[in-house]
Amino acid sequence: MTEATPSRTRQALRWLAAQGALHGGALLIGFACFVLLFRTDLWSDVTILFYRGLILLVVAFLMTVVTTAALAGLGRAWGLRRRDALGACVLSLALNLSVFVIFPVTVDRSISVFLLGQLAAHPEERFSAERARALFESVYLGEFHQIERRLSEQTASGNIVPDGDGYVITPQGRAFIRLSGLVAEVFRTDPRMIEGRSPSRSSPTH
Repeated sequence: MTEATPSRTRQALRWLAAQGALHGGALLIGFACFVLLFRTDLWSDVTILFYRGLILLVVAFLMTVVTTAALAGLGRAWGLRRRDALGACVLSLALNLSVFVIFPVTVDRSISVFLLGQLAAHPEERFSAERARALFESVYLGEFHQIERRLSEQTASGNIVPDGDGYVITPQGRAFIRLSGLVAEVFRTDPRMIEGRSPSRSSPTH
């Protein structure tokens, strides 16, 4: 019994080391595949970044599964099993999704990033709220056509449809707003983005 204890300890430590190497490898492989896929023209016809990213996430996940399963097969002597590879790949997928939403999606469409970019382009100048608002209206909304871009994206997503000279929301779009309202309530975000109240609907002043 005394001789078996050190052996079991070594075996457990070896298994933990193998699991760490497998999961670390899956994270590196998955992230590298995801970034490299974005550097290609695959699904470049999908103009909405978020949707293209979801497609490439799935492709990167499948590539990671194949590679990591092979690594797990090589590590059988260390106690690895192919099912361990699946768990490592799911972790890799979750990390890639988090990184994708936090960084590329934010950089692609954030108003805050736009304003910071304007300040960075003129580091010696002072920006008042009025100047920032004027730049937002003339560049972000005007030159960059971001409202038109949003309308095009929401049409492609099925949340709105063209109607005459404008757009109307679809049942899918209303369902999305209901879901967004629930998220806003749970996480206590600013509800004004969802309620759609115009200044004329504001509560009367006394």
